[in-house]
Amino acid sequence: MSFLDKLKSGVSDAGTKAKSTVEVNRLKMKNSSKRKEIDQVYMKIGKLVYLSIRGSGLGYNELIKPLVEEVVNLETEIKVNLQQIKTLSDQRDCSCGRIVSFETRFCPNCGNEFKEKLEEH
Repeated sequence: MSFLDKLKSGVSDAGTKAKSTVEVNRLKMKNSSKRKEIDQVYMKIGKLVYLSIRGSGLGYNELIKPLVEEVVNLETEIKVNLQQIKTLSDQRDCSCGRIVSFETRFCPNCGNEFKEKLEEH
């Protein structure tokens, strides 16, 4: 491989890593926004619970259920984004809960051996 080929390859790799980093940061900001939305929904739920306990006579349970579903949906979106971040960052989960590099053969925390090879992206 000539010097220019190596240089082109290096520039291409750097561009790919930069795009990946931008995407990871975009997903992290998206998750931060979703966590703020969850906090706002929690506040709405809290107000409805307070009014329910206070005894204003309205059926607040019907109002709370869709808010709980909204939180569940937001949490699911966050989990999907976190999985995409791991994929873009070449990371995976160990059974002990630690996040390790894709290239790691044994978990440094618990010693778990990763026998399966993850798909290349």
